[in-house]
Amino acid sequence: MAASFTSVQARPAFLSGQQLVVRQQTAARPAAAFAVSARYRGHGTDLSKVPQFTRHASDSGSPEVQIARLSARVQQLTVHLEQHKKDYSTRRGLLAILSQRKQMLLYLQRTDKAKYEQVIAELGIRPLKVEVRA
Repeated sequence: MAASFTSVQARPAFLSGQQLVVRQQTAARPAAAFAVSARYRGHGTDLSKVPQFTRHASDSGSPEVQIARLSARVQQLTVHLEQHKKDYSTRRGLLAILSQRKQMLLYLQRTDKAKYEQVIAELGIRPLKVEVRA
């Protein structure tokens, strides 16, 4: 005969009101997983040209600063793609950044032509092919 489970000792802990402590073992991530991240965090980008475009000490939103930051990112991704020719996700990201920079350049060209000329001269960017008519 099978033993009946009527005694308190034979009942599972959660039936007797005790709280269970469950510990899951976490798998150790390989060291390479910490070194490579799919998310850009700004490491390795040369932002040395950005301060000359700031309007004040904490300026990060003016078109000139944004264009300078995007240009630094373009340079970094271009160097990366020279080594990793088949990295198509990075190539796609580069095209997105180039599109953002182009939109900022169009805005700057439309609003402040002198500043636009200064930015493309100092950053070494080719002038836009499309002339904006104001």
